[in-house]
Amino acid sequence: MFVQVALVLFVLFILYIGFEWRGKKMIYIEGQGVFITGCDTGFGYEVVKRLDKLGFTAFAGCLNPDGEGAEALRASCSENVHIVKLDVTNADDIRQARAYVEKVHGETGCGLWGIVNNAGIDLYGDVELLTMDLYRQVADVNLFGMINVTKMFLPLIRKSKGRVVNVTSVKGRIYFPCISACGVTKHGIETFSDCLRVEMARFGVKVSLVEPGSFSTCTAIVKGDNYKRLLRARDSMWEAADPEVKETYGRDYFFAQYERLSHLTSSYPNCDPVSDVIEDALANENPAARYLVAGGSGFYDDCILARIINFVPTCVMDFLSSRWALKGLPKMKSLQLKGK
Repeated sequence: MFVQVALVLFVLFILYIGFEWRGKKMIYIEGQGVFITGCDTGFGYEVVKRLDKLGFTAFAGCLNPDGEGAEALRASCSENVHIVKLDVTNADDIRQARAYVEKVHGETGCGLWGIVNNAGIDLYGDVELLTMDLYRQVADVNLFGMINVTKMFLPLIRKSKGRVVNVTSVKGRIYFPCISACGVTKHGIETFSDCLRVEMARFGVKVSLVEPGSFSTCTAIVKGDNYKRLLRARDSMWEAADPEVKETYGRDYFFAQYERLSHLTSSYPNCDPVSDVIEDALANENPAARYLVAGGSGFYDDCILARIINFVPTCVMDFLSSRWALKGLPKMKSLQLKGK
């Protein structure tokens, strides 16, 4: 029995090595265009610089085309980087972005090879405290904005037999308390991307998901203007909550979720691992359908749970995700009163 198991494992290992070797053949890059969303900061910003060095023509969708991030890209990149005004919740911005891409490629003769849907926002709060307006705001950016961008550019990608790369999150594979607003959008992107991948296969288009773990401190997802937005959302949730809900949860418990965001230390120190897999998804002749990118530091790595979720009972996963997410938070007021 041992010999048979060992033989099976050896064969699987050989097949894996063969797939890895087969999967590392890279395309020839000569000015092909890639449209990237969310390039003011973080992953999008770093990916634009990476693609520019590789020889792609990069269209950097920036929420603020005159902001610090856009100006830094203009200063540090070649003339093959084009800054494009883009609010993914604005249909006119998306249409104008496509018109600009078509104009540039009409002049250069190169087609649009890929789109990288990276734009996204985060939000925290228990379901009873989150408002429907906040659920919609997050979904408009993370899910519906991504779908709209994809649909607008898909005919161009289909013609080039190119790539769609959707940056989601490990939150699209697992679940935690207090992340439902963002989590439902990330799980939605996963399903959308899986459906799109099998639909586009007949046209030679390849669709990949990039699922980063904890990279919050090397991006702006919970810093600067985004942190200010999170605090405004926190205040609006608390203001809108019913008195009984406030009494149940308690201000200390709820506000502590946001307080700890201001001093996170467990994130990966830079965006390189995510840039690496986005490059592979665009330039590898045989890209992976999913890239789970471990973040965090030390033992703090959400991707650990993503790797075991299908192999442990739900009750165990519930316990682990709750301990992971609620560690360090004060107890809810009602539980303190009950002595739990």
